[in-house]
Amino acid sequence: MAKTFRLKIISPTGVFYDGDVERIVVRGTEGEFAILPDHIPFTTTLALGTFNILFGDGTKKYGTLLGGIATIGSKESIILTDAAEWPEDIDIERAKEAKERALQHLKDSKYDATRAEIALQRAIIRIGAKEQK
Repeated sequence: MAKTFRLKIISPTGVFYDGDVERIVVRGTEGEFAILPDHIPFTTTLALGTFNILFGDGTKKYGTLLGGIATIGSKESIILTDAAEWPEDIDIERAKEAKERALQHLKDSKYDATRAEIALQRAIIRIGAKEQK
């Protein structure tokens, strides 16, 4: 069995994931990076995007992280995120509606363009994760 480390993904609604993994690939604000066992400790910000987990038995799973902070250690890494989802938990119709709303808000100057752009990015990430499944 491969060497693993403890990974915790925590959102405002609670613990999303807590278990041992061989590797996780996440999107930081500077680009994608992998966290492995015995990784050099550091803290970084995360961008909206997907993550990919490789478990010690060779199985893989992916999901979405909607921004956050990662604290990486040699034996344990903790990700604090605004939201995390497995593809099977994503309501595709709701995500598509959110995308359409965000596109409309971007066209209408009475809405905050920054908030609309973030909502659009979130919807696109969620739709992409669901369709990848």
